[in-house]
Amino acid sequence: MLQYIRKPSGNITVAMLLMVIAMMSGFTLSSLAMRDVMAFQYDFENLQTMLFLRSEAYRGQKIAQKMGSVIIPVRTTERAVEIVNSAMKKTFKMQSVLQKGTTLDTLEDIVVGDQKQMTEVRSLVRSKTGIGQVAFANPKHSIIRKYGVLTLESETFAKFMYFSDTDASMHGNPVYFWGPDMLYGRVHSNTDIRIKQGGGGDNNGWPIFHGWVTTNGVVLSTPAGYNVNEVFPGGLTENYGHVVFPDQANRIRNTGNYVGPSDLDRERIMLVEVNGSSYTAQMGDPTDWVRSFSDVYIPYPPPNPANLQYRNIYMIRDTVWTMAGNGNSGNRSQFVNSKLWLKGTFGSYQTWGCADTLFLIGDILLSGTSRGTNPAGNSSDVVGLVSEKSIVVKYAYRSPVDSLRIHTNMGPDTGFGGIWIYAAMAALGDGRGVNWKDGVFTFEYQHPHPSVPNFRIGNTVYKWIDLHRRRFPQSVPWPPLIDFPWYNPIWPERVPYLERGYISIYGSVSQRRRGFVHRSYLDAEWPSGGLWNQPNDFCGGSSAPGLVAHTDPVLGIPLTNVNYPGASGIGTGYKKNYFYDSRFYKTSPIDFPEVTRKDETPFAALNWVIKRPPESL
Repeated sequence: MLQYIRKPSGNITVAMLLMVIAMMSGFTLSSLAMRDVMAFQYDFENLQTMLFLRSEAYRGQKIAQKMGSVIIPVRTTERAVEIVNSAMKKTFKMQSVLQKGTTLDTLEDIVVGDQKQMTEVRSLVRSKTGIGQVAFANPKHSIIRKYGVLTLESETFAKFMYFSDTDASMHGNPVYFWGPDMLYGRVHSNTDIRIKQGGGGDNNGWPIFHGWVTTNGVVLSTPAGYNVNEVFPGGLTENYGHVVFPDQANRIRNTGNYVGPSDLDRERIMLVEVNGSSYTAQMGDPTDWVRSFSDVYIPYPPPNPANLQYRNIYMIRDTVWTMAGNGNSGNRSQFVNSKLWLKGTFGSYQTWGCADTLFLIGDILLSGTSRGTNPAGNSSDVVGLVSEKSIVVKYAYRSPVDSLRIHTNMGPDTGFGGIWIYAAMAALGDGRGVNWKDGVFTFEYQHPHPSVPNFRIGNTVYKWIDLHRRRFPQSVPWPPLIDFPWYNPIWPERVPYLERGYISIYGSVSQRRRGFVHRSYLDAEWPSGGLWNQPNDFCGGSSAPGLVAHTDPVLGIPLTNVNYPGASGIGTGYKKNYFYDSRFYKTSPIDFPEVTRKDETPFAALNWVIKRPPESL
């Protein structure tokens, strides 16, 4: 080495070698620096694009909440955001398309019932080099693009185990939750919630709410002091936002299958029995009103010669039943533009709605769940029931086939006899200020009194005996010991039933106003004074058996009212055995009414998936 250095030519050689090394080092350092810059820009752009994708998905969700459910695809306006720093100038452009949801195969707990109430927000984010006119004139986008699909599910009233738009009775009187009441699942009221200590139960006389409770008002208690954590272990939020309760089943009307005539007739009855995913229907058409009369005798049945007093003149009508065919009800909603009488065992996803009162004439069961068991493991069958008036547990009816009396929905207390309902229910009726026209979940024939049955003497059958004994329509109060004509749906009935067992629910209840499921013999908060006016809930005197039981003075037969065999209690109606169907946290019945708050439709995010991006939306 020294010999090269001592020579002039060697110095040049070494200098050139050092220069080459320096140049190579410079190139290497420049390459490393360039790579770091490129890596920074790539990482920055990649991260920024992901953040904008999240932002764009959220923007799409907010637009969906304003629009509600999407019928046809909707494209949002393109949004551009410029980012300038010492290392780069970039313009990020983003846009979304909102469309009806499709099948989700990435989550096992999303099932077919959701599909009609899902919305997809498909978002694409791209970038260009430069800002302003430079970016506008640049035809090329960056190779970094982000594309995501946010799947939203609209919140329906099935999410509430118990919902009341007005927590008051049909008389406007306060209604309380008390000792025997144990509620599982979400509870909401648009008015104050009242609780009362008393009546037994497992919480020192107080009710227990195991799910989250919200109220647009406050909780009022009697007495005033109570332990919040013991009564509301699932949480309590007062002064919560108002939840808009619709008055029409618009989604079922618009997309469901009409069963029976499509024209509205509030007097018509569609009797439907469901078996799996099919149904059979009978249609009851009321006849024209016919003038009728009953001669009044004292006594009646009359002796010979008869002692005629006067003649009752009134209007009556009959119901003519015809077969209305059958059909497939699987994985769809059905709408009846009249009254609906419904029972059966339901397979698949079904929702039944009607324009008038929905009467439950028997159990509402699921094909894949045994009566009395929890449906949590059943992923195949989900039922919704929606009435634009009220949902009523029917007392009894006459068979359209042979006119025999059928007492439904009754049973002993053992085994929770009565009626079982596996469904989300919504009673939407809006009385427009008339309380007793508001939609409620309730039971039929709440003030039973005995009436004199048809009776044979020799070769003569005497019918409608009570109409032949006193003035009708009434000009003086109807006698308190007997039933008013036709108040009982199978009138006359010598021994009607008071206590009828349990209403057992695996599902949810949403109603305009709190409906009665149990009544006292005589309502002290709404005394009838012995008068009869059923629309105003004036139903004669007390229904206490000790007060109405008597022997018919002419026929010598006992008349009274009794509890259904095996059912106990003091009053009329049902005990409660209510459980929330926990499947409704993840799925809803098809076309079930949706929740809105302040003109917004709440959506729950089910899934957000980043996918391979297309060139454009």
